[in-house]
Amino acid sequence: MKHYTTLANPQTYQKAIAYLDRLKAGEKAGEYLHHKLKNIALDLVTIPEFIELLMQTKRPQIFAESAVFGNGIDWNQAELSILGDLSIVTPVTVYDNGKHRHPDVHESPFAATLIFTPGALLRNDNQITPVDWDEVTTNGKMNSEGYYRLYERRLLPAFLYINELATQQGKKALITIPGMGCGQFAGIFRGQLGTELKQTLINFLQAHASKFSQIQAVYYDPYSECDNDRIEIEGISLFVRPLLKGNTNKPQLCLPQTYAEDGDNFDNCELFSFVAWDHVSWPGNDFYLNARSTDDGVKAAATNVMQVMTGIEGTYNSQLDRYCQPREYETWKEVVSKNKIQLHTNYNLIVLPSTDR
Repeated sequence: MKHYTTLANPQTYQKAIAYLDRLKAGEKAGEYLHHKLKNIALDLVTIPEFIELLMQTKRPQIFAESAVFGNGIDWNQAELSILGDLSIVTPVTVYDNGKHRHPDVHESPFAATLIFTPGALLRNDNQITPVDWDEVTTNGKMNSEGYYRLYERRLLPAFLYINELATQQGKKALITIPGMGCGQFAGIFRGQLGTELKQTLINFLQAHASKFSQIQAVYYDPYSECDNDRIEIEGISLFVRPLLKGNTNKPQLCLPQTYAEDGDNFDNCELFSFVAWDHVSWPGNDFYLNARSTDDGVKAAATNVMQVMTGIEGTYNSQLDRYCQPREYETWKEVVSKNKIQLHTNYNLIVLPSTDR
C-alpha cells in the first residue's frame, strides 16, 4: 500500500528546533504534547521524532476555529504555529468529482495526489488570539506582505514536491486549489480573502515559476469570491474559476482534461489537489464521522485517503457518495480508535526547499 509523506519548510523545521530547545530549558508544553512527552528524555529526541510526537497530538476530527483554545490547555501558540506549517501528501484513487452534494462518479477511478495544507487560521471562538493572526494582520487589518509570507512558507514545499513527483512520473502537473483559509478560518475577514489569496498565488508563481518546470496549470476555485480570470506566468496557466460563477461542472477532483479550455491540452497531466486542511485534525477531518461537508471531508469521501491514513481498506459506495469503512465499524474514527492508529512522520518527513549545498 502507498503511504503518506509529511512536508515542512526549513523555517518550520527551525521553529521546531527552537521550540524543543525551549522545552529542554523548562518551558511548559501544551497539555496534549505534555502528555505525549511523559517518560521521554528530551535530550535524546531528534527533530523528526519531536515533530512526530507533536503531530500525534492531532485529533482525527476537530475544527480548529471553534474547538481549540491555544493557550496551553490543549495546544499552545508555538505548537499550533508549527502544526499549521506542515502538510501531508497522500497518493489516492479518485472515485467522484468532488462536488459537495450529488457528485458525478467517475466511470473509471483514477490516480491522483492530495496535499493537505492549512490556510491561515484567523478565528478563535474561545476569545483567544488566533494562532496566525499576528503574522498576517497589522492593527486589526490585513497585512498583505505577512499573508503572502505565511502562504509562501506553506505552499513552496508542496509545489516543489509536486514538481518532483511529476518529473518522476514523466508527466505534467495540473493543480487544483480551493479557497484555503477563506471560509470558516477567515473569521472577520470572511468574504475578503479570496481576492487576497488570488494575488498571493500570482505573486508566488511570479517568484517561483522557474522552479516548477513540470507544473502546467493551477486551477484556483475560491467558490463564490473573485471573478473569472486567467493569467499566464512563465509557462504556467493560472485559472481563477469560482465554482458558483459558471464553473459548477468543474469541481476540484475531475480528470485534468476537464479543465482544458480553448487551446489547452492537459492530456499528459496528473491531478494534484490541495485540501483546505486544519492545524489539529487528521487528513479528512469531518469524514471520520462520515460527514461530507468541508473541503477536507469532501475530498476524503471522494477518494481512498482513509485507506492511506489507516492502512485499512474500505469501498466506495456510489449510493452514499463516500468511501465507506469496513462493515464492522460505524465510522472511520472508530477504525482509528479500535486499531490504536497514530500518525507517523518520523521516517516520511521531507524538508523543502532543500538546504543542502
